[in-house]
Amino acid sequence: MKKTILLLICLFFTTLISCFAQHDKYNSVIISPMPALAVGCEQGVSAPFAATINGKVYVAGGCNFPETPAADGGSKVMYDEIFVLDDGEHWTPAGHLPSPTAYGAAIATDEGMLCLGGNDGKQSLCDVLLIKPSANGDVHIQKTTPLPLPLDNFAAAYDKVGHFIYVVGGTSNTVAQNRVWRMAWPGGNRWEELPPLPDGERIQPAAVVQNDNSEPCLYVFGGYQPHNAEVVQRSVLKYSPKQRQWSLGNSLTESTAAMVGATAVASGSQHILIFGGTDREVFANAVKGKYGDDYLRHPAEWYRFNRQILAYNTITQAWSIAADDKSMARAGAAVVSDGKGGWYVIAGESKPGIRSNAVSHVDITASKSFGWAGWLIIALYLAGMTALGYYFMRREGDADDFFKGGGRIPWWAAGISIYATMLSAITYMAYPAKAFATDWTYYPMLVTILVVSFPVCRYYLPFFRRLNVTTAYEYLERRFNAATRLMASALFIIFMVARMALVLYLPSLALTAVTGIDIYICIILMGIITIAYCTMGGVEAVVWGDVIQGFILVGGAVFAVLWLAIGTEGGIAGCL
Repeated sequence: MKKTILLLICLFFTTLISCFAQHDKYNSVIISPMPALAVGCEQGVSAPFAATINGKVYVAGGCNFPETPAADGGSKVMYDEIFVLDDGEHWTPAGHLPSPTAYGAAIATDEGMLCLGGNDGKQSLCDVLLIKPSANGDVHIQKTTPLPLPLDNFAAAYDKVGHFIYVVGGTSNTVAQNRVWRMAWPGGNRWEELPPLPDGERIQPAAVVQNDNSEPCLYVFGGYQPHNAEVVQRSVLKYSPKQRQWSLGNSLTESTAAMVGATAVASGSQHILIFGGTDREVFANAVKGKYGDDYLRHPAEWYRFNRQILAYNTITQAWSIAADDKSMARAGAAVVSDGKGGWYVIAGESKPGIRSNAVSHVDITASKSFGWAGWLIIALYLAGMTALGYYFMRREGDADDFFKGGGRIPWWAAGISIYATMLSAITYMAYPAKAFATDWTYYPMLVTILVVSFPVCRYYLPFFRRLNVTTAYEYLERRFNAATRLMASALFIIFMVARMALVLYLPSLALTAVTGIDIYICIILMGIITIAYCTMGGVEAVVWGDVIQGFILVGGAVFAVLWLAIGTEGGIAGCL
């Protein structure tokens, strides 16, 4: 009776504290200005090559209107300069491209920055250049396998897992393309043509490789068709390398962003971030010639360039807004990784014909503010488990007490213990994650836990109690021989050691994510306390610890379902 009262008190206070737990916004976006990059004049450039190599940001080529603005009939100038942001404070010249180039695509690889195609102001190019830093601070440029045809205003992406470079859409000497190629990298010397884009040509699209529920896939966003009635391509396309076919994702319908001149980058394991781009309506009307000669003379705000950092979840196919800042309202900007989970947004157009020299650093971080209630719950739980082991240690009299609990364990506690033993971080984290990413294939296996628990409690446990054996392995020795017992126990130990590594690692990941505690400290802390209360209190501590954990786990699952139903529009029906 005392144990039951103690259990109910623990559960009451745990629930009470949880109600006062702080709910912090998980992600925070910090946008910071960096040293400006001006090329040829006070302006920056649009459509340059850019990548991060060995922790340093390299920018090559690009274009602007250095003397006379485009609105006054100025001429566009292409550049061949290469700059490096080597100390985070200054842009330093690092060499020259073989020819002035813009509107190509750049990919960061372990070997260096790959610069693909582009336009030199006269024609599309098919060159593919590998730019490597040299010892003297300059760069070494090496020509590799050229593109299958001259291209500019296209998109490129790199699959680091499958080791393929993808090239999508664009124009070849003003002819719009819907063709797609890939080449193995490193070491590839041949471009393989893939199935074309199913909805036609795309000029200035954005492309990136990101995981879906089973493999890294190629995703294509935005772009436009000058001869299409709608002009702007709104559909999201996904190419599966395994199935070798295209499929449609959810279009961005609730935003006016056109994702023309935008840049897509992979974030985490299942998100894609979209930076910049034009406004769908304004851009489409401009292509159709509805604004006449005054189109280039409006203030920057009139063009409504996309100022939101958009996020696309490849699993749920849902769109969200990661940030909203006017400094992100650029088209044709280069976006490169900083190697630490953030990105540099470099130059681009602030309005048609006007290039921005601004460089911004975008850092999306996870909040580590766990809150006093969360820390209190963890402290009380760990202290309570230790006290549980100490309490039963004082009651132990002999080996029968340690291994069998002296026959004092009630049937309902033993039943809950058996059920709770089947639950772990694999049940609560791995299986839901797999179901979220794919389907409910594992669900029937989990339901069998409930089915199996009854015959185990009704038939197996009474059988072993009548035999008065300590473990199932002792029964194997009686039934067969010592060799069978040793083999079975050895196999079980090997299995449990491997399983415990995963069972400790998964909750440590979760605890690290919400608290910021080092993952190794989490593993060591949980391992020490679990070993301590189990070895101190024997099987009684194990069983009653399982009872407490079983109530917490099942109660947490019920609470999560109720919380989702309450917090989702439409209730339970909206969750389905």
